[in-house]
Amino acid sequence: MTKREDDTSVTASSSNVFADLGFANAELELAKARMVQTIADEIERRGLSQRDAGSIIGLPQPKLSTLLRGHWSSYSLDRLVRFTTLLGLDVTVRIERTGDATSDDKPGHLTVAA
Repeated sequence: MTKREDDTSVTASSSNVFADLGFANAELELAKARMVQTIADEIERRGLSQRDAGSIIGLPQPKLSTLLRGHWSSYSLDRLVRFTTLLGLDVTVRIERTGDATSDDKPGHLTVAA
C-alpha cells in the first residue's frame, strides 16, 4: 500500500479482483468470469440474439441474460466449457508442473486464457 500526497491510500491489485475482494475460490471465480466473457464475446461476434444463443447452448434466454450479467455461481466450470464449445469455440486444458522442485506440497493454479 502506498500513500498519495492527498492522504489517499492506494493498494496494488493482485490481477485477480476476486482475490482482492477476499473470495474463497478466487481462481475459480476468475476462470468462470473469463469463460462467461468469452461466451458473451462470441455471441456478439456472431451477431446472435440472446434467444438464438440460448437455443444453441440449451439455455432459456432469461437464464442466459442472467449469466451474461455476472450471475454464474450456480454454473460449474464444466458447464461453461460446454456452452463455449457449443458456440463453436475450442477449449484446451493444459496441465503442467509449477516448475519449482520444492513446491510439491503447494497447490497448483487454475488459469483461463482466452
